Amino acid sequence: MPHRILSLLVALLINLSTAVVMAQAPPSPTAIPAISLRPAELGATSNVHAFGSTLLAGQPSPEDLATAQARGVKTVINLRLEHETDWNEAEVAQQLGLDFHQLGFRAPETLTAEILDRSLALLAKSSESPVLLHCASANRVGAVWMAHRVLNDGLSIDAAKEEAVKVGLKTPGFEAVVLAYIENRREQAPTAVPAGINDNFKNPELDVAEWIGKFEIESREVYAARERVLDACGIKPGDRIADIGAGTGFYTRLFAHAAGNDGWVYAVDISPRFLEHINTQAHADGIDNITGVLCTDRSTGLPPNSIDVAFICDTYHHFEHHEKTLASLARALKPGGTLVVIDFNRIPGQSREFILGHVRAGKEVFQSEIEAAGFEFRDEVSIPAFQENYLLRFRKK
Repeated sequence: MPHRILSLLVALLINLSTAVVMAQAPPSPTAIPAISLRPAELGATSNVHAFGSTLLAGQPSPEDLATAQARGVKTVINLRLEHETDWNEAEVAQQLGLDFHQLGFRAPETLTAEILDRSLALLAKSSESPVLLHCASANRVGAVWMAHRVLNDGLSIDAAKEEAVKVGLKTPGFEAVVLAYIENRREQAPTAVPAGINDNFKNPELDVAEWIGKFEIESREVYAARERVLDACGIKPGDRIADIGAGTGFYTRLFAHAAGNDGWVYAVDISPRFLEHINTQAHADGIDNITGVLCTDRSTGLPPNSIDVAFICDTYHHFEHHEKTLASLARALKPGGTLVVIDFNRIPGQSREFILGHVRAGKEVFQSEIEAAGFEFRDEVSIPAFQENYLLRFRKK
């Protein structure tokens, strides 16, 4: 009986608490107004517009740069060439703790796809790291803004052009370059990862010998160029390396030798059969610094700050949830650690039908996704044997 009374009292208290919470609940929120482009001020800086936390402007002074920083700006993109400014903007920005990027161009023919790619990658993160995008008069800013609004925000070309003109775009040549860039990027836009792309590898009856015949053959570019690729990875004795999508493990074994007795290699794969083969082969070869790690389609399964180098060879396009997998990989890499990515060039009208149907996006898209996950692009390494593949190197910030 006492337990019954206690239960009733608890129920009564829960009901009373719920009634109080409901009575104190705030009214339904009103609709949040959409962000729109509006004129703004930034000291003596000319032609300033704001779009949420993003500032678009002409050339700021050092004092105006400090004002922008005080307003919350964290990233500065300068579209001018270095000699166009009579003071060291990069140095002032560094002193203010700003992330500074000099992506200069002047004539339409110098507005490259790389400049647009890098600008759009930074603008895509403006909600986390507010941006000041500027040039001399905001003419160049308008061009970059047009590309950003179409490709990052999904605005129509006409609406994006109207905004770009308000910002300061007035050079027809810039508009033509941006339109061509937009068309090219839309052709290369990512498609969905093909359904079941990893099913074969998860099969418990997978025939490893069949895949050795496909993977470890001189006609395969990444196998033929393995020593040159190893050099590009910069493995040092004592390093800890993750071979993501290790497959049959031929790179895993190369890394194990390069890292030496004080180093370690994690062979990460979604296939239990591949990991079984890697462990068996390592034992047969007398290699004892390899650990197999069974990953999922969302996580590498690696502990935080556990590796110096991550290597992804012909596997990134297999990531079914690239944002989650990259986040897992970013946690696993130590600050300043290296990420090496090899994948297939996917170029509509040029690439083989297999690549067009199997690889969901081109190099530029993959690079921007990796940068958005917190990696800094270092360089693209030329591998003479590569005809269909490319090699990109990144650094964890």
